[in-house]
Amino acid sequence: MRTRILALTTAAALTAALTSCGGTEAGSDEPVTISFWNTYTASNRPTVEKIVDDFNASQSAVVVEMTIQPGDVQAQKLLPAYSAGEGPTIAAIDASQVPEFASLGVIQPVDDLYESGKLDASQLPEASLAATEYEGAQYGVPMMATPTMLYYNKSLFEQAGLSEPPSTMDELAEYAKQLTQYAPGAEATNVHGFAIADSAAPPVWAALLWSRGGGVVDGDPATFGDPATVEAMGYWNDLIQVDHISPVGLGGVEADALFAAGRAGMLINGPWASAGFTEAGVDYGVAPVPAGPAGQFTIAISSNMHLNAEATEEEAAAAYDFFAHWNSEEQQTTWATSTGFPPNLTTIDEAALAENPTSLAFSKAVGARFYLQGLQQAAAIDSGVVIPTIQRVTNGEGTPQELLPAAGAQIEELLSE
Repeated sequence: MRTRILALTTAAALTAALTSCGGTEAGSDEPVTISFWNTYTASNRPTVEKIVDDFNASQSAVVVEMTIQPGDVQAQKLLPAYSAGEGPTIAAIDASQVPEFASLGVIQPVDDLYESGKLDASQLPEASLAATEYEGAQYGVPMMATPTMLYYNKSLFEQAGLSEPPSTMDELAEYAKQLTQYAPGAEATNVHGFAIADSAAPPVWAALLWSRGGGVVDGDPATFGDPATVEAMGYWNDLIQVDHISPVGLGGVEADALFAAGRAGMLINGPWASAGFTEAGVDYGVAPVPAGPAGQFTIAISSNMHLNAEATEEEAAAAYDFFAHWNSEEQQTTWATSTGFPPNLTTIDEAALAENPTSLAFSKAVGARFYLQGLQQAAAIDSGVVIPTIQRVTNGEGTPQELLPAAGAQIEELLSE
């Protein structure tokens, strides 16, 4: 299967298509129609729709037909659609899914796009390019790349006598205790210093563990049961259990809602959350996630566009035209200023981002790192082992010393399969 795909997309085969009129088949009377699936259902949806509409209006050789759907819906539909030969020409998926999709042969390499000069890889996020590489080939094109950062409520900070965001993780912990206003049984009115989501959100726990020298997987060996991870988990769990800096069992939506309601002093999240916080009237600031004893780390998030392994030469050429459009300076400036995400292109001047301070702030993050990068077992490790174990610890069903070594052994078993 993979050999046939590679043969289909050799540089020689696509050079002819890329050098013809508009990058698509020369002499064709009808435009090439390609489909595009993605999950941008939130506040960034209008911007995605505008960029696609601009592309369709800018030329007559290609038409992009887009389907935007919730992430869980796309996750259920995408692989079955590819298996049935009915999948989209382009699919936007999270970087963590690339190894699985590439190994199954449902997406194809796009090295020839970069070789053609339509996109300059040196101007795109290195982390995104690394995350879309599989067995030495590039399997995707950046659609969105961003770090997570620390949101803080300026009003709650002022009430607590705090003037600046924390500069270290230990300081963040102390600030969180100062910001917390907790009474037993007052769940509807309690104020928490630091809302920590354990599921359906960026994997904040990974950054908290990294900051104290722990982690989940470091290369092949699992580190989730290591002493440093046990210590880090105990440090943050004590702050939750004893000092009540965060409610237990928060999902991403609940954590965002707590911050939007003015009942959380701090939150780690991506730029997509900023529109909701602004709409809710929160007076917030954005700062880098501070450094811990082991270094400064935050979670990197990347969604990338991938080409169907069964795409024809004409469809591939049309998709390449769209990839170049998305990552043009004009469209990336629109993307950044409209959504608050940092632009993909490193060539965009800071002055062009001035109208959206969130985008400018997220462009200055430090220590962004992908969670479980390049592992085909990433979903099984995270949802099957890490999240349930953290939830058991924070719910008081066992200590980190009791639960993490066994969970680490489970991860080792998954890695060996």
